[in-house]
Amino acid sequence: MESIKSKNSGELGCTPSKVQTREAVGLAESSSEEGVLELGNKEELVNEPAIDPNVDGGYAWVICFACFLFNFSTWGMNSGFAIYFANYLNNDTFKGADKMDYSYIGGIAFGVGLFFSPVITIIQGKIGARGCLIIGNCLEFTALMLASFSKHLWQLYLTQGLIQSFGLAFMSVPATSLLPQYFKKRRVLAGSLATAGSGVGGIVFNLGMQKVVEARSVFWALRVQSIIGFVMAWVAIALTRDKQKVKIQFTMFDIGVLKSAAFYLLSFFVVTCMFGYVIVLYTLAQFATSLGYTEQQGSIVSAMVQVGSCFGRPIVGFLCDKHGPVTVTTFCYYIVGIFCLAMWIPARNLATIIVFAIVQGSMMGAIYGMMAQLIARLFGLKKMNVVLSNVWCLLGVAGVFSPVIGVKLKRGGGGFVDPTQYVNCSIFTGCSFIACATTLLIIRGYIKARDQILHESEDHKDSDYGDYTGVSVPIRKVFTHIFSNDLQKV
Repeated sequence: MESIKSKNSGELGCTPSKVQTREAVGLAESSSEEGVLELGNKEELVNEPAIDPNVDGGYAWVICFACFLFNFSTWGMNSGFAIYFANYLNNDTFKGADKMDYSYIGGIAFGVGLFFSPVITIIQGKIGARGCLIIGNCLEFTALMLASFSKHLWQLYLTQGLIQSFGLAFMSVPATSLLPQYFKKRRVLAGSLATAGSGVGGIVFNLGMQKVVEARSVFWALRVQSIIGFVMAWVAIALTRDKQKVKIQFTMFDIGVLKSAAFYLLSFFVVTCMFGYVIVLYTLAQFATSLGYTEQQGSIVSAMVQVGSCFGRPIVGFLCDKHGPVTVTTFCYYIVGIFCLAMWIPARNLATIIVFAIVQGSMMGAIYGMMAQLIARLFGLKKMNVVLSNVWCLLGVAGVFSPVIGVKLKRGGGGFVDPTQYVNCSIFTGCSFIACATTLLIIRGYIKARDQILHESEDHKDSDYGDYTGVSVPIRKVFTHIFSNDLQKV
């Protein structure tokens, strides 16, 4: 039997074991020519919560708005680093610092805190989502306020880099786990609307802070940004309600998940996606200045990524709910990958860069809106937090090194005109997006093949509350189901 090898098992999904469904108890083995499936016994039953009026409606939309504000105050603020990066680099703000120093600071701010997501998940299980959100908000405010008084490079590493990174992680990890509790049928649409907050924040903090930089200084921009984010996050915290009806695992690791080859496919998708995403987010402003445009024009380009995010993510989310999140997101990442190769490389004027930025912004952040739905389909809601924390950990590692890779691939330093500085960077980014799209195609084939095995074995009704880590899916079934349209949409 041919099969995709996982780390500790012989087939895609992991070694056959117990899979609990809400209706299947003590079922016998069901086998075919291509795979063997064992369904669970009486040791554990997974019971779905009763019908809740606040699922897909009611207070669910208030939670969606709260998550919108969280994204505004975390990823939106983080995307504003492109302005500080360009200003630090082009004006030699900190003596002795070079482009690698600033790229490491940007990478640390994005990813180091997320690397400790499993630990944050444990803390969330002890003090609750709201406690983590309060800690994160205070850390972010402290980080940016202290950064505004920094005189030496090591102080910037500590404040705008490390402390801000943990603030972002303490807010984004629990905030991400809120929406899946309140949405099912409209989960991707709600996630996309919520993540559009990062786009709105990006517009505010790119264009607004650039104006503050020009009127006062880069340090005053940091102070203003810290106050805006602090206030918006407190509004979101006041609106937050963590549902207790859904029992969520608060553990660092799950052996069933780690044995599943689907987890490693998901991990590769996340890492390659982040390589492309962070490089585009952090470098387009500098790319504009490398063509001879001003910092103000560079900030406009950076803001256009966020404009695309504001309008594109809800549209992508709507299409995901209608046609399937994996299907639509795969299509999106093939498009942004091709545009990196076909449009970014030959771009030589501001209009082309702006169009490119809008297209990229509208689709390259699709991962944030569909991730919860994808994890629910792969592993079930009970394992949502443990899988998300592990995925955030990998996302953090990729986020740390993405700006560094982008700078290393860039030719020369800052402050001079050379249209070819970012050719290698754009090639790497395009290939990363195409790789992540191809991985999503394989994941689509895995889910379709697994659903067919379950359907043939039992009159199985899809449930996010089941545990699918025990289903074995042969490799031939995966690739023959990549373009399948039968059963439930994926």
